[in-house]
Amino acid sequence: MICVGTVTRTRPQMLSNLLKSYSRLNVPEGIRLHFIIIENNETTSLGQAIENFREQVPKSTVQYELETRLGIAFARNRALEAALAAGGDILTFADDDETVEEDWLAQLLAARDAQDFDIVASPVRLAPPPASASSWNRMVWSGMDRMNRNSEAKSIRLVERGKAKHIKLATGSWMGKLEFFRRTGLRFDNTLGLAGGEDWQLWTDALKLGASTTWTPHAISYERVPIERLTLHYQYRRSRDHSSILIERRNSKGSKTGSPKMFASILGRVWTLSYCILAAPLTGGRTLVRAASCLGSIVGLLRGHLGFASLHYQTTSGS
Repeated sequence: MICVGTVTRTRPQMLSNLLKSYSRLNVPEGIRLHFIIIENNETTSLGQAIENFREQVPKSTVQYELETRLGIAFARNRALEAALAAGGDILTFADDDETVEEDWLAQLLAARDAQDFDIVASPVRLAPPPASASSWNRMVWSGMDRMNRNSEAKSIRLVERGKAKHIKLATGSWMGKLEFFRRTGLRFDNTLGLAGGEDWQLWTDALKLGASTTWTPHAISYERVPIERLTLHYQYRRSRDHSSILIERRNSKGSKTGSPKMFASILGRVWTLSYCILAAPLTGGRTLVRAASCLGSIVGLLRGHLGFASLHYQTTSGS
């Protein structure tokens, strides 16, 4: 039994798009699907959408639960516990702002089964920008897409060199062997609250517990980026918060980042920031996205070092 986990908050239309793509999945022979949908909200609001989805997947079961503690880690752990309680063998995750290809599940499963991996992940590509996006929004989208494609290409090179275990695995497109989580008791870190970064932290903790992990380029999902995120300010804020989370986490583990190391890290980012700004006229402005991300990471490192908490997921974008 494969438990297909989804966590969602205040994005009913995007969730419906994801569920519709789930209904088209090619299900390998001998596999039973159990869909687990966790709404991270104060009250339930998805009753009709869930009933519509149940009608679309008559051969599968659908479990809908509410997690009132706000925070992605709380919601993901609720899905993980539900999958364990249901007696599932495998758990998957895709985000509620995504859609998945018809062979997404089969490709993840094939990669996992190849060597009985504990965790496997795959690319999340950007869907085309909304029709209402302005020229500026489309320029930002182009810069985001370029960065995303470069990251995917880097992961492919690591796989080809036999170094897939070094790829950070995010839950945007993810599959985990539930026996590993039963045996180790590993869970997402609830102390991260509204900060995010719980998926990369889980990957790090899983490696310390001996997990075997890999990445496959063949299981594709697509993220739909709302116009609110197609701005340099959002790219700055996202990178700032992620960098802040990283430093906060290191500090909480007692491994304070030394001043020389911090200075060297910031200096490298300043160099990249300068290059991206200077290159902007030659790239149609695309490198401004990387520049905004770089600036955000510099500020995030400083904020994290000073103990400022990140609340990146206090608000959500999209509908």
